[in-house]
Amino acid sequence: MTIHGTASTPRVAPLRARWLRPTASFLLAALGAVAVGGLTSLGQQYLPEWLSSFANSAGGWAMLAFALVWLSRARPVAGAVLGAVAFLLMVEGYGVVSAWRGHFYADPFSSIWTGVALVAGPVLGLSAAVARHGTRLWSALAVVPLSAVLLGEGVWALVRISDTTSPVYWTVEIVLSALFVALAIRRRHLSLRPSVIVVVAYLAGAAVYAALWMLLDAWM
Repeated sequence: MTIHGTASTPRVAPLRARWLRPTASFLLAALGAVAVGGLTSLGQQYLPEWLSSFANSAGGWAMLAFALVWLSRARPVAGAVLGAVAFLLMVEGYGVVSAWRGHFYADPFSSIWTGVALVAGPVLGLSAAVARHGTRLWSALAVVPLSAVLLGEGVWALVRISDTTSPVYWTVEIVLSALFVALAIRRRHLSLRPSVIVVVAYLAGAAVYAALWMLLDAWM
């Protein structure tokens, strides 16, 4: 009995560690998402004017959702799930704090942002996981969705709403988008051809994103 118990002990520890780490990462990412959503509601009122657009931009939440999944070290499938969960919790955290502050917000999981979270969350989560665990080219390409959103939104905002919002944040978005792509290429030591592939994908994605915003403006 003693020998059997001793032999089984090493099997228990790895099994526990295998579940403990991803569970802890999931909980930290989820709590972080709720905090981000709640702070966004406060940021809309208390951030300085030049930075206040951060709390009203899709790019701001995209960066934070990407970062939460990347920091969790989740693998691609788990990352896609965690991305959706994180984005949903950001939306609901924002709603709860907004309601506490006396502002109207839709019932839980019923606003238009719930649909956005279910579409954008898995893409950002998968991208973050691939950026950490993918091969050289795919790891760099995984930064493209986030960077394309930042560039597309930044260009659209400077063209369409720079007269009512500070251009500083939108310019920062554009700079960060290029910086993320450059760092991804440098970190993976890509040669010229794959680097061109990443840059072309980045610019094309940004053009599509900005065009969708322009069409939405025209439709509204």
